[in-house]
Amino acid sequence: MPARRGPDLPRRDLAVAGLAAVGLVVAGYLSWLKWSGASALFCTPGTGCDIVQASRYAMLVGVPTALMGAALYFVIGALALAGLDRARWRLAFILAAAGVGFSGYLTYLSLVELKAACIWCLASTVIMVLSLGALALRRPATAPKGRRLAALAAGAALLAIVGGAFVFAGGPPPATPYQEALAKHLARSGAVFYGAYWCPHCQEQKELFGSAAAQLPYVECDPKGRHPQTSRCEGAGVRVFPTWVFGAERREGVQRLEDLAKASGFK
Repeated sequence: MPARRGPDLPRRDLAVAGLAAVGLVVAGYLSWLKWSGASALFCTPGTGCDIVQASRYAMLVGVPTALMGAALYFVIGALALAGLDRARWRLAFILAAAGVGFSGYLTYLSLVELKAACIWCLASTVIMVLSLGALALRRPATAPKGRRLAALAAGAALLAIVGGAFVFAGGPPPATPYQEALAKHLARSGAVFYGAYWCPHCQEQKELFGSAAAQLPYVECDPKGRHPQTSRCEGAGVRVFPTWVFGAERREGVQRLEDLAKASGFK
């Protein structure tokens, strides 16, 4: 007679691994978008995807937030392929619950604070929810169930939300004396920084100045942005964001601080 399988015998779960693989592709794509500054497929430039990707919530401890999600999907997929015994299932379930909590928190921020929605981010959230549901349905016989299972999921999700709120609570880092002095000089020298509120590279340019970014001679070119000066941008023939203008000299793309200092004559 064939040997009977024990209730906790590791088994490869292709359904969970498949969901994790799809999530890994989506999160990896979002990470590439943040690094490259490209516009997402199926998203019109200047709409939800660009707004979310240009926000401070798209970066976490120096790397794209989506990259954290990609790492989470990778680990869950690896655990599923290794076989979901009680220990591996528990770890995968906790990670998926944390992913659902953190994704839900980011969705709340995008819809309420940014007033924008990114279809790729929403897709990743849905995939993480499906992964958690699949893991719950494939719970080993000896794993927690009922209220204990719900408490495990809620605890992991809550910790992820609290951690995310703590990380995103702070504003931009304090400016150094050099950043502060350069920003003030650029404003006094007549330089102009043309950009759009949804432009990831414009946000990258501002981040180089830390808290001194508020003193930059910034001109908003999108009519939906704050205090737009669309006619001024059109008159300057701006086609690329960001664009810097120093008298007769024009520079496009993100500029290093030392290049801005040289172009504006900052000593």
